[in-house]
Amino acid sequence: MGKIESLNGNQAVAHGVRLARVNVVPAYPITPQTTVVEYISDFVNDGELNARFIESEGEHGMMGQSIGAAATGARVFTATCSQGLAYAYEQIVSASERRLPIVAAIINRPIDGFWPDHTDSLSVRDWPWIQMYVENAQEALDTILQAYKIAEDPRVSLPVFVCVDGFYLSYTTELVNIPEQEEADRFLPPFKPAFYVIDPKNPASFRIGMGPSSMAVRVASEEALRRSKEVIQEVAREFEEKFGRSYGNGLIETFMMDGAEVALVTMGSMTGSAKEAVEELRKEGKKVGLIKLRTFRPFPREDFQRVTPSLKALAVCDRNVVQGTEAGAMLLEIKNALWYQPKKPLILGFIAGLRGTEVGVRDFKYLAEKTLKAANEGKIEKEIEWYPPVKAIIKKPDPIPQDKLAKMAYPGTSACQGCGMVLTYRHMLDVLGRNAVYVQTAGCMAWMSTAPGKTATTIPAVFSWLPAGSATTSGVYEGLKSQGKDEGVNVVLFTGDGSYGDMGFMAGSGSAERNDNIIVLCYDNEGYMNTGGQRSGTTPHKAATTDTPVGTRIAGKLGMKKDLPSIMAAHHVPYVATASTAYMADFRRKLEKASKIKGFKYIHVLSPCPTGWRYPSENLMEIGRLAVQSGFWTLYEIEDGKMKVTMKVKNRIPVKDYLKMQGRFRHLTEDDIKAIQEMTDRNYERLLRQERLDTEPLQMQTA
Repeated sequence: MGKIESLNGNQAVAHGVRLARVNVVPAYPITPQTTVVEYISDFVNDGELNARFIESEGEHGMMGQSIGAAATGARVFTATCSQGLAYAYEQIVSASERRLPIVAAIINRPIDGFWPDHTDSLSVRDWPWIQMYVENAQEALDTILQAYKIAEDPRVSLPVFVCVDGFYLSYTTELVNIPEQEEADRFLPPFKPAFYVIDPKNPASFRIGMGPSSMAVRVASEEALRRSKEVIQEVAREFEEKFGRSYGNGLIETFMMDGAEVALVTMGSMTGSAKEAVEELRKEGKKVGLIKLRTFRPFPREDFQRVTPSLKALAVCDRNVVQGTEAGAMLLEIKNALWYQPKKPLILGFIAGLRGTEVGVRDFKYLAEKTLKAANEGKIEKEIEWYPPVKAIIKKPDPIPQDKLAKMAYPGTSACQGCGMVLTYRHMLDVLGRNAVYVQTAGCMAWMSTAPGKTATTIPAVFSWLPAGSATTSGVYEGLKSQGKDEGVNVVLFTGDGSYGDMGFMAGSGSAERNDNIIVLCYDNEGYMNTGGQRSGTTPHKAATTDTPVGTRIAGKLGMKKDLPSIMAAHHVPYVATASTAYMADFRRKLEKASKIKGFKYIHVLSPCPTGWRYPSENLMEIGRLAVQSGFWTLYEIEDGKMKVTMKVKNRIPVKDYLKMQGRFRHLTEDDIKAIQEMTDRNYERLLRQERLDTEPLQMQTA
């Protein structure tokens, strides 16, 4: 039955999506979820999955696209985690209120860090999404199939989160049994919506209940969650019958509980280590068992009431903390479930493995021994413990030593070799100097450091997450202005094309419309390079990326490159310019000019990326020059509405010379190259024509 392959957790999720014959996949990259949607894009591109793959502009839009597609009766999948989950929060609530059976994978990672724990998914536990946590890659694949069957059951019709521990499972390879498509089809029939769907032939309004009736909506979703327990158990039994793999009753799974006096309670990937610990303790004659919580929402309170009366003590091992309670979410739920029971065990709470702290077999043996001791003594020394023990440290950052202030940026960073962004950054600092405040968005630039906890720069800088760069910069500008500290100070946003032109575009447009007195310097490496080279809005037409791959159906990005400089110029701001890392004198002149202009200034720098564009790092300058000399990238400025091409190329080289040096264009046919050449010629002539027409300036904003 099926075939055995080596898969990591993210691949297993993607195969589950393929086998479920999903219709629509809105996708946006975020570590460590990114490869889930990359694998799915390969399936779509190679014709193995007949689905619409939406290259979203951010997680808020991604979840909105999921809602819209599901409302039409399509089977929908998406995936996210961490900051992405938080950015989608509004839409996550809407999806559950609308009772849409969307399945989403959360590749767990905390909202403010890069380590695996469950704090991101559990932060939305109070909305009616079913939440299922998996132990390994096999369970990840199987749970995707089960999730659709549960979500689409007319007794339920609720969305489902399938939660997979980031890094531990997402990137770890193990043997997985992949069912045949025919087997999956017999288990999971085509989707038949339980409620009304959007249909042009049957017009009606589709909205959330408002006013007093909205309480009835919440009551209905709560009742559906309760009913889902029965459906989850039915689906678990059917899955075991058809595929021979058991996950308990779907809600919980017990391990070596016969004769157990104490039990560990775990959720997610740590369960594997806990099981090994239980096996070793049993061989030593110690009566220890394990309860694996598989479904956190709806919480299986009846199952805990059923399996715990014979136990003397429970050790609840939470990979999360409910701030302000000194407890984990599992512990609070289990205590609530057992509170009124006439016979209940002692309950020890351990906040273990938070933020990726390793918890291995030896650790679980220690926790079990501690629980056995409490059971034998009939008392608990400490109700809740952090494991391993930690000491809270709050320390102000050390001031930068005076001898380090000689330079504003130091070499030896963790950026990729030959990175054009670093070169652009260093020249920016050299031109603008210390009389400036710099805002940097998450992305390639945000992780440039000389060592953990140390910065490569000696400047006043503010860090911002991807969508909020412009908003943060506006706040810095207004904050300085309100205190009279803005005079002669440049407030600068140094940001990437993805964070500014996609996720952060709304805030960027607002800042331009207000004519904030700031400089925006957007380094354009034409993709989401920090997360592995996915397409962004500014990725060129036909370029191959990790989520617009070359396959049997599609070869590279279908859409055109988003023309951010023209879009920003359409806001009628005082100054917009393009630049290139290969022509630093031109860039420096434009940046110096921008620093002396009041109002909103935008400079868009083409920043070649050896990793994402697939060329040897030593060719950075040559690639940049060829882009300009071919006309593929034109250097110009728009000051007070007047266009000026700052570097006219009399004898432009064929665009083929630029394209052939990059692996991302290796798949292009002669017809493709001809079409790109014609497009390049039209764009170049359009800019020259605009320069000739701009004899009178437009009405510009004044600061």
